[in-house]
Amino acid sequence: MTFTRKNTKASLKHAGKKSRSAIAAGILATAIGLGAVSSMAFLPQAAHAQSSSSQISPEMISKIENYLANITTLKADFVQISSDGGAAEGELFMERPGKMRFEYNPPAQILLVSTGHDFIYYDKEINAPTYFDIDETPAGIILAKDISLTDKVKIVDYRRTAETIRVEMVRKSDPGAGSVTLVFGEKPMQLRQWIVTDPTGIETTVTLFNTEEGVTLDPELFKFDRIWPQKGN
Repeated sequence: MTFTRKNTKASLKHAGKKSRSAIAAGILATAIGLGAVSSMAFLPQAAHAQSSSSQISPEMISKIENYLANITTLKADFVQISSDGGAAEGELFMERPGKMRFEYNPPAQILLVSTGHDFIYYDKEINAPTYFDIDETPAGIILAKDISLTDKVKIVDYRRTAETIRVEMVRKSDPGAGSVTLVFGEKPMQLRQWIVTDPTGIETTVTLFNTEEGVTLDPELFKFDRIWPQKGN
């Protein structure tokens, strides 16, 4: 399967116009997936069975880990679509280890920034940042200094086609809190897509286009000034 922007643009049209809250919900799922919000504990837990296809080999695990570990910087356009109808697009910037920025296009008024310490969900419209532990987000898997698909996460599904590799993972500490699936092109090896599935089965898919690796990125992209209330307010 080849990912094309034309096909995804059509999907965005079919998704229709969604409210700001629907878009924000999908963005938040992308940011925090894998059960980072405590309220998710009250939702029905998703069942994960081992893949009916061939088991992933230690060699394939090492191949994926080595590819991710060797990414220094990455820049790409992205389209994000949720199975509940939300849709958004923008630019992604990544610098390993620890740094990432999702710059969403209007009408979304959201920014996601990983500074290397915090993972920040920032609502520009209400000027409100929310801080998360990066290790509890899907981004933590690919931004970690030491990449591992077997340490804090468990592979529950592996599928390989002529063009793609799909690896679905859950967090060992809370396997019922949701999953993240990484999709790679193999020739050449390249991160193409990831899918965050919440405990209710809603999927948020982020597909990358025009990906460039090893590019020079402005350090300012990964900075975020904390916003403090003014005295007297």
